[in-house]
Amino acid sequence: MRRIAVFLVLALAGGVGLAQSMPNPFDVGLGIRAMGFGGASIAIAEGTEALLSNPAGLGWSRGIRADSSLSSALGLYSVTWVAAAVPNFGGGIAYLGVGGITDPKGNPLAFSHFAAVVAAGLDLAGFRMFPFPAAGGVALKFNRVQVADASGSGFALDLGVLGRMNTPLGAVQFGVALRDLGFGMRVGETADGWSIDFGAGVALINPLGFILAADLSSEYTAVGLGWSAFGLFEIRAGLRFQAGVQWALGFGAQWGTFALDYALLTHPVLAVSHRFGFGVSF
Repeated sequence: MRRIAVFLVLALAGGVGLAQSMPNPFDVGLGIRAMGFGGASIAIAEGTEALLSNPAGLGWSRGIRADSSLSSALGLYSVTWVAAAVPNFGGGIAYLGVGGITDPKGNPLAFSHFAAVVAAGLDLAGFRMFPFPAAGGVALKFNRVQVADASGSGFALDLGVLGRMNTPLGAVQFGVALRDLGFGMRVGETADGWSIDFGAGVALINPLGFILAADLSSEYTAVGLGWSAFGLFEIRAGLRFQAGVQWALGFGAQWGTFALDYALLTHPVLAVSHRFGFGVSF
């Protein structure tokens, strides 16, 4: 019964991703801006969000950006995220905790998950590898999970490429990302591989501030629409198709060096997820 309870906790902690393998904080959608677009972010990832969606975005990131967020995911657990990025480099840490869960005998059943990522991106224009501006990136992830009295850890890699073309309607960005490439981890007697995800994305960024983005991956499909005005605020909406249809709403505001983001994501069965983020940029 104890083992059944452990697997129940793992299934619940899979959250938004509903992944078949060992869940981790990166599965639950830490990028607040990205989730406002329904998760459609492979082609528009930049700054700290490039650590989560496509590390190639660090190759085109400008300035210094630090972000923190708190996510209440599906009413089951919470995740905190702290990250920073400078041009070409970035890193972040996340902590997922589940409370109030007991085994069939009523004993508290602890579950926590610590994750960290470091990444580097590079503008590939000088290498003349593509007939259009391009960037590439790589991210190294570390995860450590504690389930009751058992623990385990593992590493994974993310690889990504971005491209850009100018059209009469605006800039078209496109990218591919291979995420969670690794050997997984072992918790007690249970060995588990990563849920490897390969995805592609495309986005149209219009000079009037409109953004249309779409992702297609082995785990989800997402379409998002946004509008940014004067660099002061951005409104977002999206649809995500993963274990059913989910819709998302988001909002971001910038005051000088400070930024505030919010995203709401529904679920076909479970409760609504609320995500709040605070950032500073220089």
